[in-house]
Amino acid sequence: MDEDKLLEIEVANFGNYVLSRKLSSGLPNKEFASLTDMTGGEISKIINKKKKSVSVHSFHKIAIYSGDIIENVIKAVYTHRNLELKTGEEIEERSNFGIFMRNEIEVEGENGFDFILKKTGIEKKRLTDIYYNGGSPEPYELILIEKATGRETGELIKKFVTAYPIKKKED
Repeated sequence: MDEDKLLEIEVANFGNYVLSRKLSSGLPNKEFASLTDMTGGEISKIINKKKKSVSVHSFHKIAIYSGDIIENVIKAVYTHRNLELKTGEEIEERSNFGIFMRNEIEVEGENGFDFILKKTGIEKKRLTDIYYNGGSPEPYELILIEKATGRETGELIKKFVTAYPIKKKED
């Protein structure tokens, strides 16, 4: 299945998940939006599947602020995507300069770009976009990176949305 189709399914699954969280809360749209620190318009777009992808910020806010856990959202949204890490992949050796850069520049040298690329299966172009070109990671990408680096589920998502919050627009 190609990436566009996967994103389409994820948007639909996330819309269904958000609708179920809203209905189980018993709150109208505006109050549910307030509970999750989002706008009513954002909630409507998600429920009506008018988004192009699942925002990591929306993913986190709706799960946590509506009283759920990240694992439940993963199960609801990523039913079709393989979130298992790759095994048996050899990580390309670096030159002396590459070793110097890893040791002096990268945080936790063993968790560098090449390691993430090989372990997660995220396409190199996509990983380059989110590492260097200002792209924003999808929740599933952070989930794979959490697994690859031995982090707790939801840990990097929480740290990312805390470090890089988005400003809420008024309805």
